[in-house]
Amino acid sequence: MKFHITGTRRGLGKHLSKLVPTVDSIEECDVFINCKHDGFNQVELLYKAASLNKKIINIGSVSSDFLSEHSRYAVEKKALEIANEQLFWQGARTTILKLGWVDTERTKKYPDKKMSKDYVCDLVFWILDQPHRIKELSIYPE
Repeated sequence: MKFHITGTRRGLGKHLSKLVPTVDSIEECDVFINCKHDGFNQVELLYKAASLNKKIINIGSVSSDFLSEHSRYAVEKKALEIANEQLFWQGARTTILKLGWVDTERTKKYPDKKMSKDYVCDLVFWILDQPHRIKELSIYPE
């Protein structure tokens, strides 16, 4: 199985890219992991991958469920969540993994408990191993 992962310069995307064989484009992959937060571009990439009939894992955020000091981020992640739901019900093989804090360089300044990148990667692989489509999975550290 070949993967195309966005956001591989740091954080979760970088960690994932060390664990799986990656390719340079969505067209070449079997699985697209939509990891990099890049404004509404995540939504555009989701639509592109769905049109190519790829298996898709979107890295979303539980922040899309409430308003916080990161309101623009939350709105962009909510758009990704809504697009995922729309495409899922149209038959796309897409899942959104809505995460709380993950222990990455970006979250070092926050004192909250965090999930490890290894744990999140295990969740991604678990989703891929399921015989049925999973629309959404929300995980928040205790």
